[in-house]
Amino acid sequence: MTFKNTPNKGEIDSNWGINSSNWDHPSHLALSQRHMDKMMPVRYLQPGQTIDLPRAELPLDLEALPLHDPLTGKPMAANDFLNRRLFNDACMVVHRGQVLHESYRNGMRPEDHHVQHSTTKSLIAMLVGIAIAENKVSPDIEVAEYIPELRILPAWQGVTLQHVLDMATGIEYSEDYADPNCPYFSYAQAVGYAGELSEARIGHKAWMLQHMTSRSSEPGAQFCYTSPLTNVLGMVISVAYDRDFLDVLEEKIYCRIGAEAQAWFNTDDFGVAIAEGQLSLRLRDFARWALLMINGGKNLLGEQVLPPEFIADTLTVRESSKEAFAKSADAAYFPGAQYRNQFWVLSPEQQQYAMLGIHGQTVWYDQRQELMILGYGSYPVQDDALLFAAWQQLNAAILTAVR
Repeated sequence: MTFKNTPNKGEIDSNWGINSSNWDHPSHLALSQRHMDKMMPVRYLQPGQTIDLPRAELPLDLEALPLHDPLTGKPMAANDFLNRRLFNDACMVVHRGQVLHESYRNGMRPEDHHVQHSTTKSLIAMLVGIAIAENKVSPDIEVAEYIPELRILPAWQGVTLQHVLDMATGIEYSEDYADPNCPYFSYAQAVGYAGELSEARIGHKAWMLQHMTSRSSEPGAQFCYTSPLTNVLGMVISVAYDRDFLDVLEEKIYCRIGAEAQAWFNTDDFGVAIAEGQLSLRLRDFARWALLMINGGKNLLGEQVLPPEFIADTLTVRESSKEAFAKSADAAYFPGAQYRNQFWVLSPEQQQYAMLGIHGQTVWYDQRQELMILGYGSYPVQDDALLFAAWQQLNAAILTAVR
């Protein structure tokens, strides 16, 4: 594990003026999302022994997929669909343990890293699953028992670790990317990936203690997408193991999945990992990590890394979780879904679920078909209905093709 201070004060490319204040401008995304190590402090997760990804003899021909432009309804070639509707940087399809398709575009290459954004949340939740299986933490214990600073905040009373995992804490918060005045952007500036360098960069823990102090609903009653909550999971892991959160992540997961390169993990200005979204991986290493979910928690050598109980718990249909999700704004995009253990369980009865990150970072799973579709993207805005419609159409077309 190594730590690197950022020498260029948040700059990604001085020639183009790309920095922490404008990295997410649409014309910058294809470059900036591959160079988060230049914009913020970074720590490196070291891989263990590399394990090759198995590849199918007959690859999947994406151009044969019957795709239609969601804007016009007219047929659209797959490459155009990926470029013009998903703004895709990289794509991979894995079916029954074999890579059927892998492609790169928009300047990205196989050896490049790409920021995961909120797909990081799901990857980190796997570590919590390991901690639960090792009896280091309990999902039913109030999170304030692990983080004493929360005990003086009445809003956190009754909030368990499972409530944090499910983003159903009842803590008042808003993550509306169309509203520059919502709490999310204040948080993003506090941790260092929005705005200029300023006194507002107080780190995620101080921000949480100052801003997440009111309750809008009872714990468990309503899903509310709250990025800072994943940082709470990192804090809990550090307390439970009495070690740095990233050291535990490296030992328990990253050095065991067969990765081929270092992982990058951005931190705030105080050296604390931004667990909710600032991990950068190569696509193939993202696949190796994500594959744990459809491999019964085992790596590509058959070694148990993730407890199968975590996977089963994530995919169990829960009417209470569906009801909590139905009260959220996200229900308009994903009706009938539930959110569990930092995963979007989009079709609970069909065991179809996802990791989702802004600008088009995705994994979509069909557990029964042992199908996984990964994507990195540079979609011009954080998310919108067109992005989700195109993404869901691509997933459905690939599922039909591999059945």
